[in-house]
Amino acid sequence: MTPPSEAGRKQRTRMSPAARREQFIVLGRDLIKRVSLDRVSIESVAQAAGVSRGLVFHYFSSKQDFHLALASAQADELLAATAPDDSLGEPIEVLRASIGSFIDFITEHRYAYAAFLRGSVSGEHEMRRIIDDSRSVIADRILARTDAFGVTSTPAVEMSVRGWIAYVEEVALCWLDRPVIARAQVLDLMVNSLFAIATVTDAGGGVDTVTDAGGGVDTVTDAGGGVDTVTDAGGGVDTVTDAGGQT
Repeated sequence: MTPPSEAGRKQRTRMSPAARREQFIVLGRDLIKRVSLDRVSIESVAQAAGVSRGLVFHYFSSKQDFHLALASAQADELLAATAPDDSLGEPIEVLRASIGSFIDFITEHRYAYAAFLRGSVSGEHEMRRIIDDSRSVIADRILARTDAFGVTSTPAVEMSVRGWIAYVEEVALCWLDRPVIARAQVLDLMVNSLFAIATVTDAGGGVDTVTDAGGGVDTVTDAGGGVDTVTDAGGGVDTVTDAGGQT
């Protein structure tokens, strides 16, 4: 049993301002793993911390301010979780691991991810800045590796990669709402779509023919000397053939 005097000292231990603020953010992020964002209030965080509502307001001027702090912390954690691990070797494996980590992250933080991305929080300008900054980091990571993927980094490719991020976000939201396909299929969809978009853009000749034969894109023909054929055999891109003889 803890002596009364020691228990009293523990109760009187003061946290530094930075540690106390971090405690509230951690508690808030824990709450939004289990409930929707609109239910994460200053009162609920104060109750979880065992402190007064006024103390939480000492660190966050409003509920909106607190939600922005949660969004910023989540963006930092997402970027850390999806950081490329070059020790995996092949660039495609590095990419797959990063996107796999993204899927796992949004699965664990589904309520917060959906709420922040859909802009259900007030303070839209600041929220957009946090989300846009996160998108830029992810895009820059991919563009820094285009040579390894056999793609030339051009303004058109850069635009396509940034557009692909918006596509991935929408796929993620749809999957969180209706998980009608397996995680592995979502991963293949995200990875294969990046290569399809970036490679066709890099070809420079434009896509002339797109043929769909029952559930997947079977052939993409480019008359400009780039990608001639993209073959899909049951849900994922199996073969990409280049007119120059490379696959």
